[in-house]
Amino acid sequence: MQTTFNPNTVRAFLLLSASLMTGSALAAPRFLAAKAGDLAAPQVVAPPSMQASAGAPDQSREAVSLSWAAGADVAAAPQAFVAHSREYYTEVSADELAAGVSIHTTAPRALVRIQPLAGTGEAPREKLAIHPQSLVLSNAAGKAFAFGAGMEMLVTADKLNKADMPFAEGTSAFRLSQELGAGTFKVTAADAHGAARYLINVVEPDSKLALTMQTDASHYLHGQQLVVLPELVEQGGARHPAGKLDGHVTSPGGRSFPIAFKAEPDGRLRARLTLDADEAPQPGLWEVHATANTRVRGQTVLRSVRLAFGVAMPVARLDGSAAVVNQPGSVGVRLGVDVGAAGRYEARGLLYGMVDGSMKPLGVAHAAQWMEPGRQSLVLQYSASLLSGATGPFEVRDLNLLDQGRMGVLQRQQRALSIDERDIVRTGAHAATAQPQERPKLPPVNG
Repeated sequence: MQTTFNPNTVRAFLLLSASLMTGSALAAPRFLAAKAGDLAAPQVVAPPSMQASAGAPDQSREAVSLSWAAGADVAAAPQAFVAHSREYYTEVSADELAAGVSIHTTAPRALVRIQPLAGTGEAPREKLAIHPQSLVLSNAAGKAFAFGAGMEMLVTADKLNKADMPFAEGTSAFRLSQELGAGTFKVTAADAHGAARYLINVVEPDSKLALTMQTDASHYLHGQQLVVLPELVEQGGARHPAGKLDGHVTSPGGRSFPIAFKAEPDGRLRARLTLDADEAPQPGLWEVHATANTRVRGQTVLRSVRLAFGVAMPVARLDGSAAVVNQPGSVGVRLGVDVGAAGRYEARGLLYGMVDGSMKPLGVAHAAQWMEPGRQSLVLQYSASLLSGATGPFEVRDLNLLDQGRMGVLQRQQRALSIDERDIVRTGAHAATAQPQERPKLPPVNG
């Protein structure tokens, strides 16, 4: 009878035999040193505001685990979002509109929207709408344009409402005519009166000047420092001083924190704020709101920008322990989790292995379950087929710990765990375990 040899079986047998013959200890998976841009808390913090806020009352407590081929997925360092603004907002009273309000543009064909604010007048907002044809537009030379003159497009509040546009009740809009060019104009609404207040939004889609703003990370934890970097950029790459900048930060719970922009030794403006996330969790993100007022080549440039970012209370963290558990048809990576507040937590990880002499992504695994306070664990379960054709060492990259109920990113490490080949080829339920250890000190999140 002819015997067929399976190369993978032979290889596994030889590796296991060598280990038994030498009596050497099997290598345990180990956490790699954290890098700049990684997110982690030195300890769990679970104040009373978090104890009864684990998410929706009907949130599932069923454990879920799944994996799939990585495809083109690549573990890249998360990048903070960069906001760009070619618009600004200003709030005025009805009396100011009646006397005339200046608007500033740097390019022709600016779009102007006027909306009454809620709760500032006796009448409903739709009753306070201002028809564009009732406005008088004046240029810097004092020439007046009335009854829609000087405007290319006039959109009344009722038309916006019928078109189901995403604007507040009572909003009307118009576009400045191309012939008027750019500069300073005055908008007068003689019929405006009473205690009403209005929000004026000037959008310049054709302007070459944009206010950009970014934070130094995409997600933060309670107690970390937010760093905001603004810059006034001109098409073509030229940079300009942002001038006077006013700003504040708002939390999903409605709290507001003022921020001050200051020039630092490298010449760039920055605002810094130590984040206080101790509030009952609310849906939504934190936001930076800022307005710049400067002059470029004799023109007044006004820009307003909003920028969202995530902040979480570190109610759980990976405790630094890990184990590889080989089961029929799969390879599991068990992660120790230190839980401070009950909730549904999720781990995600991208497994890399050696293919044709270089590290390549093999598979993605997610695992989620309900956890009570204390030492718990989550297992990322990778189908054995995902490892076919790959050899060690293996790495788990882009490792995330998420708080599903409170919708927070609690931990993220770009290169997280190194796994020896010997751990993968063993069969059965035996596990090689790394004991909890003090995690290496993380560099600042702003890198």
